Amino acid sequence: MSAPPPGAGRPASALAPFSNRAFVLLWTANVLSNTGGWMATTGAAWEMTSLTQEPIFVALLSAAGTLPMFLFCFFAGILADRFERRRYIIVCQFWMMGVAAALATLAFLGRLDHWSLLGLSFCMGLGNAMNAPAWHAVVPEIVSGPQLRPAIALNSAGFNLARTVGPVVGQLLLSLVGVFLLFAINALTYVGVIFAMLAWKRPAEARAAQRREGLAEAARAGIAFVRGSVELRAIFARGLCFFVPGIAMGTLLPVIGRFELGLDEFDFGILYGVFGVGAVAAAFAMPTVNRLLGADRANIWAMGISAASTLVAALVMTPLVVGAVVTLNGACWIIVIANNGAAIQMMLPNYMRARGMAVHQMVFFGAMVAGSLLWGKIATLFGTQASLIVSAVALVPFTVLAASIRLPGSSLPRV
Repeated sequence: MSAPPPGAGRPASALAPFSNRAFVLLWTANVLSNTGGWMATTGAAWEMTSLTQEPIFVALLSAAGTLPMFLFCFFAGILADRFERRRYIIVCQFWMMGVAAALATLAFLGRLDHWSLLGLSFCMGLGNAMNAPAWHAVVPEIVSGPQLRPAIALNSAGFNLARTVGPVVGQLLLSLVGVFLLFAINALTYVGVIFAMLAWKRPAEARAAQRREGLAEAARAGIAFVRGSVELRAIFARGLCFFVPGIAMGTLLPVIGRFELGLDEFDFGILYGVFGVGAVAAAFAMPTVNRLLGADRANIWAMGISAASTLVAALVMTPLVVGAVVTLNGACWIIVIANNGAAIQMMLPNYMRARGMAVHQMVFFGAMVAGSLLWGKIATLFGTQASLIVSAVALVPFTVLAASIRLPGSSLPRV
């Protein structure tokens, strides 16, 4: 038996995947696209609060973007496992570009109301739902082995870097020009992802590993695989414990920023952006955090910190305190999402990867939809502060429950 390569068994550094040219190109294009997406998302949230002051409509806007992930993601995973993933992703990018262009046109003509905003947000969520399983499935085709976990963390960090920059720039442009420009910029940013996917040469062995199953056969196989995997069910259960109660702060952030804190457009963008600051910082710190605590324990700590900080924000609702809490929540979310995602990626065979990630996305976004509607309704009935307090208190027993379920693949050596 040959000796293992130097460094084998040791976790890769946070920046190791950047040595891969294909990863850098796709990562950069995705960051730019997500920046445009967050400009549009923040602009849409601000626009919704201009159209109506009901918290439930703000919650519905959040749900409209995430509900398609729950409804259609598994079907998208079947398609992504059956068809050539690179071409499939390009088709999804064109769909989302068209939706963003439609939003820009309606806003420019002054025809955008709260119902059309909800409907087109749902269409954008549909594009994301169809795209996500294929996108997650190609990551292990670009990077593998010890670099996979940091690559997933870097993808999440890139998403949250965009979440840091996009809202601030977007709200500045919103105050100067109008929301239509944010939607138009978002439409243009999909061009970069399309060109990056065209430039990537997908490995021949990755194409060969896909199985050309019929749709019904692929669905049955995917369901059977997930049902038979104790490890997958453990990860999904832990995710539900966090995402349903933990989404309250993110769902109610537009209401908190505009009505509770009275922020203007620019400060509102900063409040959205600091979530990304925390997430990016946590992504770079993750190799160290996981080495010291282990991924399992790191996730539990993140859940506990999120509960405590949300309670503080509810009780002391000032811009500085809420901003600090949103930053901490960003760090907690990235730790849980990246560690859960890496655990799933490492146990899925390539032919089942998109379907497995699709179910993961369904659980994730289904929990977010349920949580968004729940906390939005409670805020409408009893107030934003009460909704945050109840969510923070509810997260405590769910954290205890999650601690009783071991995160698969998390038994890394600690120092």
